[in-house]
Amino acid sequence: MPFTISPWNSRLPLFLFGTALCLLGPGVLPAFSQASPDRDYKLVVDVDLVSVLASVTTAEGALAAGLTRNRFRLFENGIPQEIALFARESERALRLQLLFDSSLSITTELGSQQEAAMDFLRAVVSPVDRVSILQVSENVVELVRETSRPKAMAKALRSIRPGGGTSLYDAVYLASQALSSSRGRRVILIVSDGTDTTSKVSMEECLRQVLASEAVVYVLLVQPIKSEAGRNLAGERSMIYLTRETGGKTFSVASPDALRESFARIGDALRTQYLLGYYPRHKREPERFRRIRIEVDLAGAQVRARSGYYATAGERLSRKGNPRRDRKGKRVVHEGARRTTKGH
Repeated sequence: MPFTISPWNSRLPLFLFGTALCLLGPGVLPAFSQASPDRDYKLVVDVDLVSVLASVTTAEGALAAGLTRNRFRLFENGIPQEIALFARESERALRLQLLFDSSLSITTELGSQQEAAMDFLRAVVSPVDRVSILQVSENVVELVRETSRPKAMAKALRSIRPGGGTSLYDAVYLASQALSSSRGRRVILIVSDGTDTTSKVSMEECLRQVLASEAVVYVLLVQPIKSEAGRNLAGERSMIYLTRETGGKTFSVASPDALRESFARIGDALRTQYLLGYYPRHKREPERFRRIRIEVDLAGAQVRARSGYYATAGERLSRKGNPRRDRKGKRVVHEGARRTTKGH
């Protein structure tokens, strides 16, 4: 459970603070945050808190905003859990990883994709939010890291150029890994056709890492070819599976207008999310999947939230500690499994 001491100033004897640290036990490092210019501090320790982002739609399909904590019920493996944390979208900072597939098959409308993404970021991102943008081809290149500055995000998006191969699962894995230590609402937004050609991890390994990071995945599924005969249906199904299991949604995009509309719908969803947290009433077993279910007291409503989690995800990939830079100075945080000169 959270342990809080606030405020702490010169009137609190130093030995009490030392005693508090001892009582917390080994292996627990408290987080300090400065509360005022007078050097008041808050000591906060969270142990085993499980967080879940949820979106609620009414029976008519509209997003349900303004719901209160007492309207929600949360279960883990069928056992009711006490909701210890509840916050609406406006109360929590957004931590967004935007993954842009730059493979040749989906970049026929690259310019309109870049501009639509920039309009979306301008509408959604506030000064307290942080956005990272990754270009996904054979390699995963970090174009900008944790910024809220419109000029930095626009520069990153406009620097994207078509390339060969796609390490999509690797990129999602690394993005969720980066979000694991973030506070706030963790979201991954993918612009892709779902095809993966050069990843080192499987879809299941990718999903396990995303669930462990507590991130929600949204996908803009670009379909430059309308006929099913020319599309990668297996890749599309994998994206639908990924978003369903993490509590997000997949939007099929076949035109610039559809792309902008889908970005707008994702923006609406982000503005009406609910963050719920609880402390599981059981001992966490690392290899056992724990299924989460959320119910809401609203007739005919549907809740989208991640399906569950593993206590640990293992580590199949990690970002390079000292990433090399490509010829244009971009940070290559990961290299794909094999080299290819072909698109999808």
